[in-house]
Amino acid sequence: MTLRFKPVELFGGAITADIPNSYVDVSNIREVPDHQEIYLDASGFSSIIIEIAERVTQPPTDEEALKFHFQDIVDHNDTSKIWRTDLAHLPHFPPDTPCYILLATTTPPPPSNGNAARPLTPTFTAVILTLIRLLPQSTDIVVTVNIPHIPGQQEPLYANVNFEEGNFGSLVEKGMRIRDEILKSLEVKDWGLFGGAEE
Repeated sequence: MTLRFKPVELFGGAITADIPNSYVDVSNIREVPDHQEIYLDASGFSSIIIEIAERVTQPPTDEEALKFHFQDIVDHNDTSKIWRTDLAHLPHFPPDTPCYILLATTTPPPPSNGNAARPLTPTFTAVILTLIRLLPQSTDIVVTVNIPHIPGQQEPLYANVNFEEGNFGSLVEKGMRIRDEILKSLEVKDWGLFGGAEE
């Protein structure tokens, strides 16, 4: 599954990163909050969200903050499970910048009262989340790649998926490659974006 990437400017050019060619800027379609950049896969259902948030200080540890940011984006009706967490490297950031990655799934509740599920309701969504902690700027950068499994869509790519056994399927593996390329290319061009200390 070949992936080709393009450089994009985020937050008015204050941050740059490489994303897949097939992803389009949602702000050209609808309004997006100033603290977010959202890209959708024009050839599928996946999305990339890059968010600038105030640094989470409670819970106190980085690992707990990672899970806090994940729970913050999960619908309260969904069931969620974290399958993997790890550390990651940011070549264009100060070497001591904490960066944590997480792989999880969210599952919506079954339809109520015997009603059929709405069209394009995912069976589950794989969430590939990265937390970058900028202590001097009191900022957390959260990068999320969302990969919904839509029944009847791209079914062969979900063949033999079993998260319990570590078989995440080709779409999730593609999402991980997208995450890795974003982190490899992500660079702050204007630290004034965060309104605090410079790099």
